[in-house]
Amino acid sequence: MHQGNGTSGADFALTVPPELVDAIARRAAEIVAKDLQPATTSPWLTTDEAAAYLRANRQRVFDLTSQGRLKVHKDGARNLYRREDLDVYLAGGAS
Repeated sequence: MHQGNGTSGADFALTVPPELVDAIARRAAEIVAKDLQPATTSPWLTTDEAAAYLRANRQRVFDLTSQGRLKVHKDGARNLYRREDLDVYLAGGAS
């Protein structure tokens, strides 16, 4: 059972200056923009990064690679994919 001063939350009003609303909106936009930027500017992506870029799983990347639809570059034991090749694949061309 709620005991209080007899007012409900529906009666509460808060006045916020437009400058504060604008500052909050700008900060939120900065945070979202930062989250949308690629974590790296490298043209090379690992298998996990390539899968995320394609919005697929690792197995799909492996399947496309074994079918010759994606080029893979070896760096020791690592498979690396060029972002440009993934863009060509997504556009419907052969990488």
